[in-house]
Amino acid sequence: MNPNAKTEIQVQQNWENFCQHHAIGDWHGTWTIYSSEGKVVDFFKCIRSLHVSSDGKEITHQNHYFYTDNKTETKTFGPYNKNTARALFLDNSFSWGTTTLETDSSFFFETGFRYKNRRASIVATYNENGRLNKILTIPENLAHFIELTPHSLTELESNNWRGVLRSITPELITSPAEATQWKRLEDLREHHLTLHFPEGVSISCPPQIEWGKEHFFAVDWLATSALWYRGIRYFDSRGFRAFTLETFTP
Repeated sequence: MNPNAKTEIQVQQNWENFCQHHAIGDWHGTWTIYSSEGKVVDFFKCIRSLHVSSDGKEITHQNHYFYTDNKTETKTFGPYNKNTARALFLDNSFSWGTTTLETDSSFFFETGFRYKNRRASIVATYNENGRLNKILTIPENLAHFIELTPHSLTELESNNWRGVLRSITPELITSPAEATQWKRLEDLREHHLTLHFPEGVSISCPPQIEWGKEHFFAVDWLATSALWYRGIRYFDSRGFRAFTLETFTP
């Protein structure tokens, strides 16, 4: 038996996490595009519609875009089933994207989290030279578009945060929960670019990818003043090897 093969139980659990936490309706989001220096480039609204079929075997996905020039656009993705779902779904989090770091190839990922009727995610893209190109932040609400009220990171970082960590591999192997220590994003790795956005999400990532080297890409979401999520995609010299979800409470 192939040790890297996904078992039916693992595939089913990943699918159930997708259905339970994310494919539950129309996610109303304000999408803001930032440059690699953290400057706003553009923004627009989008409704991501994710719905499970009545038999629970398929998810339909449409994005409805509303641009500032009053133009609208709808794009259809999927449909998905448990064998074609592209993301890793670990508890309430999700992460997907390029799984290899190859010369002359573009690279991207999206990592996000759900809390009650809200979600938040970040998309980061790199160009063919391995340089960070742009960052997209996506705060979402199930019921309607909302105004955001960001928390003060400086004040909250001084809390005595306690963390729990779980991980999942590309083969959908998940680890038991274990205690993890809180660190500021700025302290995770020297020479990483760390940016904090008004939407309550933050990122720590290399501004330049070095092919064949180990890298990680971290995304934070301060869901409430007492709940902090962190998702990290880890790469070794061969490619994507694990995604971790850390959940912190004070």
